[in-house]
Amino acid sequence: MNEALAGKVYPAVRFPVSPDRVAAFARAVGDTGGSVPPTFATAPEIEAMRAVIEDPELQLDFSRVIHADQSYAWSRPIALGEVLTATPSIESIRSKAGSELLVVATEILDEAGSPVVSARCTLVVRPRGAGA
Repeated sequence: MNEALAGKVYPAVRFPVSPDRVAAFARAVGDTGGSVPPTFATAPEIEAMRAVIEDPELQLDFSRVIHADQSYAWSRPIALGEVLTATPSIESIRSKAGSELLVVATEILDEAGSPVVSARCTLVVRPRGAGA
């Protein structure tokens, strides 16, 4: 991976929290609570991370990626019907024990620009030739 991209901020992605999206997500994760599940934050995060994963400058071989860690820092719950923006950035890229670690931070804000949740995802890129 191109370690020079550490610190790069990608364009914000607009993400409506529609009833259909929330219902589909809740069904998929078995949530029957009737509100927006906290883990729904993953949906706008992944949508925004697409720009990072597909960035040709990053030189990420996604076929060798393992999702290693995930964390969230909540400012408030996500509300049904609001529109969020998710802005991903590369927090760090480093090598360790033959693997590469990519940490992506995604800030998720509401329409007023107030924080809703900060997501942090660590991906490990296995060395070439490593088993599955």
